[in-house]
Amino acid sequence: MLTDMDKNAVLARLPTRERELIIASFTLRQLQLGEVLDQPEETMKFLYFPIEAAISVVTMEDKQHMVDITVIGKEGCSGSSIVQGTDKAPFMTLVEIGGSAIQVATSDLKERLPQMPYLDAALARYNLLLLRHSGISVGCSQFHSAPERLARWLKAHWHRTGLESFPFSSDFLAAQAGLDPKTTAEILKDFEQEGLIEKTLRYVRIANQEGLKMRACQCFKLSSEATDQYVRDLPEIARSYGSS
Repeated sequence: MLTDMDKNAVLARLPTRERELIIASFTLRQLQLGEVLDQPEETMKFLYFPIEAAISVVTMEDKQHMVDITVIGKEGCSGSSIVQGTDKAPFMTLVEIGGSAIQVATSDLKERLPQMPYLDAALARYNLLLLRHSGISVGCSQFHSAPERLARWLKAHWHRTGLESFPFSSDFLAAQAGLDPKTTAEILKDFEQEGLIEKTLRYVRIANQEGLKMRACQCFKLSSEATDQYVRDLPEIARSYGSS
């Protein structure tokens, strides 16, 4: 399990002392597609550091109306808001792509966090990244066309996970992207005819990365650049706190 830690950008930079502290309380979990990890305003029992999984941060009016705010991949973790002094979830989080993640009990991490200055700083910076993603998402939903938004959403999942094939049905995609199911199905059909994706009943595979990128709005570039900059900053944060 120790080698799995190095597949998550935040955990890979843990200084030796902090690594020893977190090893005592982490578990390697297989997250299942559609699994709800946190509910708004409820206590977060665990933080999840994705390795292969992807976790969606969503706002939800009812079962038929939810909008994806951002997606958490191997660059970060869910529950990073605990460094702001609360263990209450600000949003719903659910598993969009099943796979492995490192699970850490919130209570254990809160107790050890004063002895983990690198992780505290890395998660605080990650909260800023999530705020940036939230702002981009709001602007995107207001000003960009449905095809641009859907292309951006697919590219974002590729960027966070490195995967090209996703277990997404048309209805699931519609709900996550905040689009009408009929509109989503029509867009996916157009994308498939253009050779951008390959679609089955429950899977979507990106067949033409550059082509799909051309169909995405500028928001994909903005969000991916912000994420890449965060990952590039982690070594400097680690050096500030004595990473070995």
